[in-house]
Amino acid sequence: MKVPDYLKPTCFSLNLTPMIDVVFLLIIFFIVSSNLIQQDVSVPVDLPEAETAKLTEEPEIRKITVNIPKSGTILVGTQSVDRNQLRELLIQRRQLAGEKMELRIRTNKNIPFGEIEPILVLAAESGIWDVSFAVTEKH
Repeated sequence: MKVPDYLKPTCFSLNLTPMIDVVFLLIIFFIVSSNLIQQDVSVPVDLPEAETAKLTEEPEIRKITVNIPKSGTILVGTQSVDRNQLRELLIQRRQLAGEKMELRIRTNKNIPFGEIEPILVLAAESGIWDVSFAVTEKH
């Protein structure tokens, strides 16, 4: 008499290929996103000192960081932009972020205010009212 197929012992195997693919995609995502986050502060800037410095960590607010190194060029991340490009970028980011948008300015302490003022005017024209300056604490 022949044994029915459903009674025969079968070898159970688990295909791990899709899970490995997902794990590798997650690893790549986190590596790329951490690199993009660090680009904003990767420009070497000699920050000014302030007696009343405070740390702000508000993840729900969308931030854009503008770097102005010793050379005086305007950098968003590591990309050099002129004032017209910065205006367009601020307007676009403000429209995407809505009301909660923060502009963070990292500038060399020897840059005159006359070079920073147009950026503040562009932020106001774009509707960005939350502007902060990166400083180091005075000892």
